[in-house]
Amino acid sequence: MKKRLPSVVTVVLVIGALIFLTEREWFAGLRRKAPATPESVVWRMSDAARKGDVQAYLDCFSGSLRQSLEKTAADMGEVRFSEYLKKLNNEMTGIAVSNFEKVSEDTATLRVEFVYRGKNEAQKHRFKLIDGKWKIDSLDNAEGVPTLIPYGTKVP
Repeated sequence: MKKRLPSVVTVVLVIGALIFLTEREWFAGLRRKAPATPESVVWRMSDAARKGDVQAYLDCFSGSLRQSLEKTAADMGEVRFSEYLKKLNNEMTGIAVSNFEKVSEDTATLRVEFVYRGKNEAQKHRFKLIDGKWKIDSLDNAEGVPTLIPYGTKVP
């Protein structure tokens, strides 16, 4: 029996590791399939801009706003539009979201504040649920937000 004990322990550990990894993958799949929120679209949009991924960026929008962005991308060319997205993202130091309001089952609004080194701008984003995915359907004009202490100011 003592000669088989290491083999039995090894088999039990291998089976335990396989069960653990299988369950971990199963739970990770559940997390990935969790329903997206309007806020998650803002983060997807930001990630796509950072990477310069034009198609992923455009996929965050719908309606006439998307058509307008597609026209701009076509006029500029995909490479220049990708560089433009990266440049815009590099100028930003942060994003804050607030004031979520679900208007109906398939529409919502959210205030999004973009933080830059010398200024902050806020926009109201309107979202639509299309085929189970939230998309930015329209935006208000950006408004300057007064900053009491500009980003990067040394604290005494």
